[in-house]
Amino acid sequence: MRDNEPKVLTSLLSQGALLCQIKERTQALSQLTKVIDKLLPTPLNQHYRVANYRQSVLILEVSSANWLSRIKYEQSNLISGIREKILPSLSSIQYKINPTIATNYSQSVNLSDNNVKIENVLSKQTAIYLNVVAEKAPDKLKKQLIKLANHAK
Repeated sequence: MRDNEPKVLTSLLSQGALLCQIKERTQALSQLTKVIDKLLPTPLNQHYRVANYRQSVLILEVSSANWLSRIKYEQSNLISGIREKILPSLSSIQYKINPTIATNYSQSVNLSDNNVKIENVLSKQTAIYLNVVAEKAPDKLKKQLIKLANHAK
């Protein structure tokens, strides 16, 4: 039978408890992220994430290969700065590409710009172009182009 007895919260947060270890690890990675944010130029800050630190190797996730190459230009400054400020035992940095970082960043930008209303309006000139293209298009495409052109304001 499983041990489903309620536990006291202080026992879960005690020094040896797994939850306490997870909390300490999370705080350490958060501090490392803050240090790296200060060391990297501003546009790079939104395109990386600290994934892990183990065996003197820092693992960073980067949103794309383009941003990876830009971060690699900063690698020597990054390693020396991290060694000075928080991790003297750092030996190297490994990189992994994780495209979801870019997706998460673009969603957060959209959520932060709630006051900005973007309207997708099709101009009359564009509608005219669509109708001209529709004249020479196959029937199925023609119907779709005309339907799209009718949305012009």
